[in-house]
Parts: sequence; C-alpha cells; structure tokens
Amino acid sequence: MLSEYRREAVIRYIEDRIFIFLLVTLIFITGIIGGAVAVNGLREGQKLELTQYLHLFFQGFKGESQPAVELAPAGKIVLSHLKTLFLFFLFGFSVIGAPAILFLVFTKGFILGFTAGFILKQWAGRGFLFVIASLLPHHILIVPAVLIAAVANIDFAGALLKGRWGKKVPYPLAGELLRCLGLNGASFLLLLIAGLVEGVLAPYLIYWVARLF
Repeated sequence: MLSEYRREAVIRYIEDRIFIFLLVTLIFITGIIGGAVAVNGLREGQKLELTQYLHLFFQGFKGESQPAVELAPAGKIVLSHLKTLFLFFLFGFSVIGAPAILFLVFTKGFILGFTAGFILKQWAGRGFLFVIASLLPHHILIVPAVLIAAVANIDFAGALLKGRWGKKVPYPLAGELLRCLGLNGASFLLLLIAGLVEGVLAPYLIYWVARLF
C-alpha cells in the first residue's frame, strides 16, 4: 500500500513538472552533443597533448602489478558532487540564479560528451571499451542524480517566484522546501554511491582495459 502510494506520488510529481524534466534533459543532451562536436574543433597540437596525457595515464595503470585503490580520491569525488548540489540549491534559492542551474547541467553534459567523443575518435573500438570501463559505471548514477537535483531546485525557484508575486502555489513554501531538500538528499545518496564506484570500482576496470593500449 505504502509503496503504491509512493509510486503514484512520484508519477504525479513528474507529470506536474514534465516541462522542467524535458527542458533539463534536453539541455543535458545538447551539452553532450556540443562536447562531442567540439572534439572536431581541436587543433592538432591540442589533440597530441591530450593523446599523450592519456597514454601516460594508461602506462601508469599498465605499470602496476594490481590496481591501486584508495579512498582519498573517492572522498574528493564525493566532495565535488556535494559542491555541485550546493550550487544547485544556492542558485534555486536565489531564484534569479535558476538559469545558472541549466548552465551547470549543460556543462556536465559537455564534459561528458567531449571526454567520450575524444576517446572514441582516437581509439575507436578500444576507446569504446575504455569509455564503458571509465565513464559508464558511475555516470549511470550521476546523470539521473544531476537531472533530479536540477529539476527539484528549478521547481523550488519557481515556487519562490510565485510566492513573491503573490500567486497561489499548490503547496506551502515550507512543503516545497522540504520536498526540494528531500530530492537533493536522494540525489546526494546517488552521487555518494557514484563517487565510491568511480574511486573504488573504476580503477579495477580501467586497469584491465589499459592492457589493450
């Protein structure tokens, strides 16, 4: 009964904010496409520099008898995700900074698209394996977490704006705030797991794929 109620609540939440969900998703996809296209605009010197950096990265993994896994990098990754969520909430709470949330979403997509696009263009099949090993595991969690947090904070900014203009909002602002904080908390849990996957699991996957380079 409770799970059915929660499922209906989630569906209703998405339906009521379907435009924001579509907008944020479109911005993210646009960022990915823009990043992938930007790879074609790199100068030869830039391509060579990035290729050499990745080769050194691969050689570092190949030179190890076993992958080095430390919790410190995972902690830094999680802290970086926490900063992103804080910026989302700060921009949403300020109302006027809400468009900056979309910019951050675009930037996230751009970086992902550029990274994957460059690796795939340089190494084709082997690059595909590297993308699967180094990007896919944690981004399965990062992408929905970022999109959920972005929608929640943009929606909260909209509720604040309606409140300041004296317009009627579906729920009290205190309820909107609690919902926003709850969704940010859920996103952080996803990002926490993603940070651990990136810092602990990914090195093992990269270690084996690096043998192909």
